[in-house]
Amino acid sequence: MARNIAFGRIQEDMNKTSFFKILADEDLSSESMRLIPNEFWRRSECKNLPPKVTLKVAWESSWTVNLSPFMGCYLMERKGWEKFLNDNHLGDNEFLTFTNEGNNCITVDIFQKNCIEILKPLNTSSSNVKNEEMSCVDPVIVESKKKVDSNVYGASSSSFSAATFSLTIKKSHLTVLSIPVTFAKEHMPNARTKFVIHDPKGKPWEVVYVPSNGSKLFSSGWRFLANGYGLAVGDLCTFRLVRPREMVLEVLHASS
Repeated sequence: MARNIAFGRIQEDMNKTSFFKILADEDLSSESMRLIPNEFWRRSECKNLPPKVTLKVAWESSWTVNLSPFMGCYLMERKGWEKFLNDNHLGDNEFLTFTNEGNNCITVDIFQKNCIEILKPLNTSSSNVKNEEMSCVDPVIVESKKKVDSNVYGASSSSFSAATFSLTIKKSHLTVLSIPVTFAKEHMPNARTKFVIHDPKGKPWEVVYVPSNGSKLFSSGWRFLANGYGLAVGDLCTFRLVRPREMVLEVLHASS
């Protein structure tokens, strides 16, 4: 029964439209930075464009931003967008995901360039920022090397050394997945690349790996994989790199 409830929660999240931005533009108030894709509203209950939206972050703070039409899409007006950026001290290659929660509310998940999610307001003093970053580190992220046989879907012994990393699923991971930076630097390509990720029985999913300034992500295709695995918050995922563009993913469900 618990698995059905968890899977229902995943299905609900999968039905919400999302998009992402990487704050790498020199002008963070440019039209491209303030743009909201037209498709973002396609599942919204709103029949017309709302005149304003509320941007809500993990610690429940929110900002109201006016919208205006722009070349078939919509722009967040400069004043509200800049206040959101300034209040959250953003502009250092952070990765942001925007999820349509309905009722003109957009949840914004914020990741620093080291892939650590920001879960509470950052203190601007250097010492406190350092402590804040350390408090956000997921303690279960690990790296190791295992021996695998020629059957890449199972674990055994051979001459091939497979790099692995593990992490615990958070809500934001159901949309895109941040790869630990140290793992990505050692084992992942430097350009946008298609990966094939298998379950232990060999069923494949195609996922696009997107590296940028500080952020290393599984983006397009990841939501379908999360749905197929029935991932839920709290699940422990272990990724094993069995070939340069191929991984095996094993999941320990939190409800099992």
